[in-house]
Amino acid sequence: MAMEKHYTLRDTHTRALTAIGYNPARREILIGCEDGVIKFWEAEAGKLVMTAYEHKGWVTDFFFWASPKLMLSAANDGNIIAWSTGGTVCDKIPIGMPVYCMAINYRREQLVCGVNGSVRVYDLDEDKESGHVINTEVLYIAREHTDIVRCILCHESRIYSAGYDQKIVIYDSSYTRDNSLAPLHQHPKAHDAGICCMRLEKDHENNQWLMTGSFDKTVKIWSIDGKFTHKLDNFLATISGICYVPRNKTVWVAGGTSYASLFDPKSGDNVSDFIGTFQQQEEEKYQLQILKYIPELNEVIASTSRRHLVVWKYNPSGCITALKCSSNLESLCYTKKVPILIFSGDNEGVIIKWERMQSNHFMYSKELYQLSDNKLKKQKKVGSKARELLLEQQLNQSPSKLYHDTQSSKVEAAKQKINNVRSHYAYNKPLIPPPSVHNHPNTTILKIVFVERFDYIIAASEDSNIYVWAFDSDAVKALKDMKPMDMEKLVAKYSILLDPDSELLPQNRPNTLEVETADEEEEEISSVKSESDSVTNRVAGFVCKFVFAEHMSCVTSMVVIGKEHGMDTTYLLSGGWDKRICIWDLEKGTLEGTFRNTAPGASYESLEFACDGVILDMDYSPKHKEFAYASSDKMVYIRKFSTNGAKMTLVNTLQGHEGEVTCVRWNIHGKGSWVTGSEDGTIRIWSGSGLNECEQILAAQGGVCCMCIDKLNGSIVAGIQNTIRVYDCEHYRLVQTNVGHTDAVRSIIHIPERNQYVSCSWDQTIRVWNAWKKPKRRVIPKNDNKHMTLNSGDGDKPTTSGSEKKVAFSDIDGEEEMAKIPEEDEEDLQVEEV
Repeated sequence: MAMEKHYTLRDTHTRALTAIGYNPARREILIGCEDGVIKFWEAEAGKLVMTAYEHKGWVTDFFFWASPKLMLSAANDGNIIAWSTGGTVCDKIPIGMPVYCMAINYRREQLVCGVNGSVRVYDLDEDKESGHVINTEVLYIAREHTDIVRCILCHESRIYSAGYDQKIVIYDSSYTRDNSLAPLHQHPKAHDAGICCMRLEKDHENNQWLMTGSFDKTVKIWSIDGKFTHKLDNFLATISGICYVPRNKTVWVAGGTSYASLFDPKSGDNVSDFIGTFQQQEEEKYQLQILKYIPELNEVIASTSRRHLVVWKYNPSGCITALKCSSNLESLCYTKKVPILIFSGDNEGVIIKWERMQSNHFMYSKELYQLSDNKLKKQKKVGSKARELLLEQQLNQSPSKLYHDTQSSKVEAAKQKINNVRSHYAYNKPLIPPPSVHNHPNTTILKIVFVERFDYIIAASEDSNIYVWAFDSDAVKALKDMKPMDMEKLVAKYSILLDPDSELLPQNRPNTLEVETADEEEEEISSVKSESDSVTNRVAGFVCKFVFAEHMSCVTSMVVIGKEHGMDTTYLLSGGWDKRICIWDLEKGTLEGTFRNTAPGASYESLEFACDGVILDMDYSPKHKEFAYASSDKMVYIRKFSTNGAKMTLVNTLQGHEGEVTCVRWNIHGKGSWVTGSEDGTIRIWSGSGLNECEQILAAQGGVCCMCIDKLNGSIVAGIQNTIRVYDCEHYRLVQTNVGHTDAVRSIIHIPERNQYVSCSWDQTIRVWNAWKKPKRRVIPKNDNKHMTLNSGDGDKPTTSGSEKKVAFSDIDGEEEMAKIPEEDEEDLQVEEV
């Protein structure tokens, strides 16, 4: 849902562009130039259609008159030219003085023109009774302005004008019985310099704003009554253009840069850094000047100082928000507790918490969590006894323990060496580890999971550790125990200011709860307490609680199996490059066990290996109490879950991919199925039970990097290189494509509470997209009358007899397609498609 660059016209004209217009009758973009030339361009293809030389001076404004379908152009040569739908001159109206702006008051059928020092009103004459389509006799002259009137807007019965005299005047024409304009409000010094552009806009919630830009390099937002609301500054040059894009509810401002600054009109916040339209754009050698939004095409047109014409088009599949980071991102998760938080892990081992701000839907605040080396050394690592001993020895031999200070004495250096002597009882470690057991110095967060029950952030790292972050219990306790000092004295001192029913007053404090209301209020009290505790926890922040260190190489996959799955506690399954699967008890923070290969003939070296290749992904099926893990050996293994590693029996293997299987997901929708993605460029859907036959193969047109299942409709959301593709789960058709990332997409999550997909990539951005909505199917019941008539926004539909039933299919935009189904086919209603 973003505006993306559509095309750029570079060779438009030899002189500066002074006006931009749009003719909806011919679907053409008009540009007016400094020398009076008007050029007509095809709006979609950007091809030059016609060049006109009717004006002899600077073209100042365009306006489309809808009723006769005439395009009006004004210039400082004193003429207004009406252009017909055929592209010819319909009429040339001599005004006798330069016209700088135009607007039509449709209530009175009058043309309002801004000229030097006044606002002039002319009568519209569509039938040319006066000889022109505009009667040249002036009906009224409003002389409140003292300089050039550069902006005119008509809204209902009001007329807004602004000019180079820094003044905004609001007129009302409904109170006057003649053709005069009564000034309702005058702001004599709205800006510190002349006003050069003005827009009046309304959003879908009926919020209305008046926006003005000035030579003083500021934009001001006013209410429609002329009351000041926001001031937007820090622009480099004169505000040469303003437009409002209702599709994403942002204001575009051109102020001396090659990109537009984007603002939220409600809060006045600059949201340019959170919208991807100009994030990837490099600084050009021109400045944007005139901005115009075309609602019929959902396009923004801009002229530049180098006489270019740049067009941006609305993309409904574009990203809503783009969050920039300082390093490549690998994994995402979120918590559904209000306020919803998103957590990301990057290749520097940093976990970032993102929270959407209350002021608008674009801006996010962030907080970073990272373990320092000192904290990591103090943190006790959890694993098997042999693993803990090995890690302790490695810590003693780490380079940070060696002596580096050249100024220290030789005695201290000798003591340091003595401390580093390795015991002959130490655990014997192979000199050359196997290829799958590389000890990476990097701390990339390869997988991140949030456990709602404990509010744990679990991060699987490239350094073979799993970090469990939890709320800071000491800080939470301190916050809960905080009490205002001298509370009783403050209440006694200011009791007169409190409401008589206030609970702060001693006489209003409840001593006991009535027995009758205890049961009714218990649930409400507990919910309020949990919400309060959640807020307190969020304020306290996260600290590292556990470090799980049983794995010997990169940990790539994790899945949480909790009490909601029928377990007595909450377990964490983890797998990685060491081909091992570990079971962790999250409540105790201990290692429960590891997978044991009980197959006959298994060698001692492969006793803990769960597959022949490295484990790349993992998921759990609560329906069958099975978990599946994808491997680089081109297979997916399905095993029964058990806390005893020796009882994780192999149920089946999914074979068919011709490349590494990078992701596996369990789809609960329908009968339940396993979905796998591979580097061979295919997505396969497997039966969830029986022999797990392959039911469908989808050509992904590229290697599949990551995948998630839409929690609302079961659609498959796949990250394929730098593109996100969505396939519906019924017919496996491609229903949505999201383009915006410039590097591989590494993780995708679905937030059903907001109906959004969130993705992260190696291009160092997190992008938020609108989720795909399944077309709604509505059944209209049979009418008792003999005939039934259905009305829609497009007109009346043909009447049908009462023996037929109508089914309406609604797509995302609310458009309806009607299909007639006889009554005898009602049983097939759920399977029929239009």
